[in-house]
Amino acid sequence: MHVPDLSSICESESHVVLLFDQTPNSFCYLGLGSKRELRFEKPEPGILEALEAFSQRGSSWTFGWLGYDLKNTIENLETHKPNTLGHPVLAWWEPEILIRFSDVSIDILRGNKSDPRTTEAVEAIKRKGQLKEGPGGELSWSWCKTDYIKAFDQVQQLIQQGDVYELNLCMPLKGKADSKDSWPLFHRLQRLTQAPFSAYLQFGEYRIMSGSPERFLQKEGGRIISQPIKGTVRRGCTAEEDTALALALKSSEKERAENIMIVDLVRNDLSRVAEKTTVAVTELCKVYSYETVHQMVSTIECRLSPGKQLSDILHATFPMGSMTGAPKVAAMKHIDQIEVEGRGIYSGSVGYISPSGDFDFNVLIRSLFHNAKTEDLMSNVGGAITSLSDAEQEYEECQLKAEAIFTTIKK
Repeated sequence: MHVPDLSSICESESHVVLLFDQTPNSFCYLGLGSKRELRFEKPEPGILEALEAFSQRGSSWTFGWLGYDLKNTIENLETHKPNTLGHPVLAWWEPEILIRFSDVSIDILRGNKSDPRTTEAVEAIKRKGQLKEGPGGELSWSWCKTDYIKAFDQVQQLIQQGDVYELNLCMPLKGKADSKDSWPLFHRLQRLTQAPFSAYLQFGEYRIMSGSPERFLQKEGGRIISQPIKGTVRRGCTAEEDTALALALKSSEKERAENIMIVDLVRNDLSRVAEKTTVAVTELCKVYSYETVHQMVSTIECRLSPGKQLSDILHATFPMGSMTGAPKVAAMKHIDQIEVEGRGIYSGSVGYISPSGDFDFNVLIRSLFHNAKTEDLMSNVGGAITSLSDAEQEYEECQLKAEAIFTTIKK
C-alpha cells in the first residue's frame, strides 16, 4: 500500500491523524480537523476517566496519544527530569472528517462526500505521495558511549541488589528540523521501516512521526490482546545470512529471557481486568521480520471482565512493561533517576477508540517527535537490560534501532 500524498493537507489542517498499516487485510485511518478535543498538559488525577468519558460521548471515533508520564497519575510517581519538547501528556480528538481505507476500498466514516476537504482527502489517498528528498534535520545523541556504559553498570548493580530483574534503558536524541518537515519526515520513515503500527499525528504545532512495529493493546469486543516485543537483530545482506540471523534470535537464551519476563508482567497486568482463568499466551517468542530488523514478539490475550472500562484497562496496564522493566513500578522509579531526560511522549502510545469502545494502541518506539513552533526534534532509543546483558552488545543494539531514524533525517 502506498503512502498517501498528505503534503498540502498537513499544511492547511491543524489536526491530522494517519494510522497507517500496510500488512495484508488491514485498514488505515485518515482524520482531518477537530470537532472537539481533550488536552492535558501534565498528569492530573482523573485524566484516564476523562478520556473514557470523552471517547464515549456521541458514539464517535476518536484518536490521539497517551504520554509516558501518565505513569505519575496511575502509580503516584514523579518525573524529576522533565522532557523539554512540550507535547501535552494527553491529546485526544474527534476528527471532522474520517476516512478508512485499504488497498481495495475507501470508506467515508465521517464527513460530507461533497465537502471539498473530503474530496481532497480522498484524492490524496488515491495519489501516491512524492518523496521529498530535500527536508531533513539534525539529531545527536545526548549520551556518548561512555555515558551509556556507566548507566548500564548502574542498572546491572540494581539487578544484582534485587531491586529489579529487567530494566529498559533509553537514550534521547535531540536536534532540529524545519517546521514544515514533519510530514516529509514521516513519509521517509515509513518508506524505510514499513512498520505495521506506523502513525502520523498533528495536533497544532505538536507532531508525532511513528514507525512503530509494536502493539500495546487491542480491544475487540470482550477480547484484549497485547503483543510485547523484546529481542532485536538486523536483517541480513543475503537470504542465507538473513535466515541465520533470525534463527539465532529465536534460539538466544538472553533474548528469550527478556521476552518471557515481560510476558509474565503483561499476564499479571491483564489479570487485573480479565475474567478468571482467561489470560493466555497464544504466541511465545515468535520471530517476525520487518523491513530493517527481525523482532521477537509474544502475544497475550484475555477476556475482559464484565464492567471493566477503558480507564480500568489503562490503570492496569499502562505504561507497557516492554518499555519499563520488571517489577514495573521499581523500574520506572530507577529509570527516572538514571536517564538523562524525561521521556515525554516516548514510551507512550497512539491509537484510536471506536464508537463501540473497541481500540487499538501502539507502543511509541522508533519514532520522531517534533515541535513545529520551536523546531525542536527528538527521538529515543533503548533496550532491555537483564543479568545476561552485555554492555557492548546493548549499545550496538541501540545503534541498530537508531539507523532508520538517522537515515530519515539525513539530507
